Amino acid sequence: MASNRVTNARIQGLYAITPDEPDSNTLNAMLEEAFSAGVRLLQYRRKSCLENVQRREAAHCRQMAKLAGAIMIVNDDLSLAQFVRADGVHWGRHDVPLATLTGRIRAAKNAQGEAFIIGISCYGDFSMAEAAVAAGADYIAFGSVFPSVTKPNAQSASVDLIRRAKDTLGVPVVAIGGITVDNAPRVIEAGADSLAVISGIFSMGSVSASDTITTRVKRFSTLFENEHRYASPI
Repeated sequence: MASNRVTNARIQGLYAITPDEPDSNTLNAMLEEAFSAGVRLLQYRRKSCLENVQRREAAHCRQMAKLAGAIMIVNDDLSLAQFVRADGVHWGRHDVPLATLTGRIRAAKNAQGEAFIIGISCYGDFSMAEAAVAAGADYIAFGSVFPSVTKPNAQSASVDLIRRAKDTLGVPVVAIGGITVDNAPRVIEAGADSLAVISGIFSMGSVSASDTITTRVKRFSTLFENEHRYASPI
């Protein structure tokens, strides 16, 4: 089951992931600013709040995404993705074992439609990426590419691994982990279709009048614009 061109076009550029902000109102304000700044691909990822809070937040996030013309993907939880009618779900190795992945992907697409996007975290494991693509994944993610504040003990994934996957697997490749505006060009040059970023967008530690969510989103977006502007014609 190969990824189609529609999915390829949708998994591109900056891929924002929700931060671990405990206050829902603050989170909503952060996401509203991110969408207003141009985020068009977002993953709702909340590990530490109650189910009713997740449903409320995810539903509001879905509304904001629709108004912005953005893609919303839910981390781990297919039932939550179905509840809010998200555009897709993202699974890791602890969410769906590889042995059952083909059946789970087929069942999800039968229930939600072929346009439903399914992404798989492959960490630093190329063979896992091959298996995920063979099972029908629409995109794969590698990371942590750089040391990550969000996941300090995460398995590392080399930039060369991204290049190899992009050259051979035929689906969009997402890089995640410790990505900043300064190191992002290395990953984009290696062929990453999309950069998944949490702290690089939403960290509030150094936000000032000139360093806001809006300016951060625009800096990342400019990197992709420059890559396309100077790409060699095919």
